[in-house]
Amino acid sequence: MFKLKLVILLATAAFIISACGESDAPVEQGSPAMTETAPASVPAQEQTQVTPPEPVVEETITPQEPEAEAVTDKGVQRAETPPPAVEEMQQVVTEATPQTEPVSEPVAEEPAVTNEAPATAITIAAAGPPKTHTINAEARVFNPDIIYIQPGDTISWINMTSHNTVSVDGLIPEGATPWRGQLGENLKVTLEKEGVYAYVCEPHIGFGMVGVIVVGKPANLEDVKAYADKNLQGPFRRIISKLNKVAIQ
Repeated sequence: MFKLKLVILLATAAFIISACGESDAPVEQGSPAMTETAPASVPAQEQTQVTPPEPVVEETITPQEPEAEAVTDKGVQRAETPPPAVEEMQQVVTEATPQTEPVSEPVAEEPAVTNEAPATAITIAAAGPPKTHTINAEARVFNPDIIYIQPGDTISWINMTSHNTVSVDGLIPEGATPWRGQLGENLKVTLEKEGVYAYVCEPHIGFGMVGVIVVGKPANLEDVKAYADKNLQGPFRRIISKLNKVAIQ
């Protein structure tokens, strides 16, 4: 009985020693003992020292669109810059669109206005279209007995049943063509040269049937008066009174 107890005691001691030796030996990875054996408990004081403090999470704001920052004394000023995609699009549009220079419309130059005009234009403006003026033979007078016309106009004598019309030599402008109508002829004469023209009805000159035609500006008026006063005789001197009534316009 004593031996049996001794054997049991030795076996128990051997088991305890064997168990202590296995707990100190390194455990291989994947060993069943590691998965089944719970880790040794750590005292509460050691757990408090080992537990790391909670990390402080810093909030970082990442802008979706990059911004260019300009630092000034008063702080940060943000200047928005378009994303790379927008810049590329603008560059493509700029390259695709041709740069055209503004086209200036030609300005029509106005002709210079001067006070001078060609001589032909002045003559046409003063004379206007050619006209026909009528002188009526009434009994023993021409009506009108003094008439004013423009160069190129025509004189038409009418009702010349017992009359005629004849220009007087020396009493027409130099170079002008004289005329002589037949008795009873309704004559027409176109006068081109400016000046004074004197004419008479030969059958009735004694009754004072004389007339004067003033064409344009009568530059020869004084010369005609001087010639008439010096050379006209008899009833022809009736012409002088008509010349004295001419009004220079």
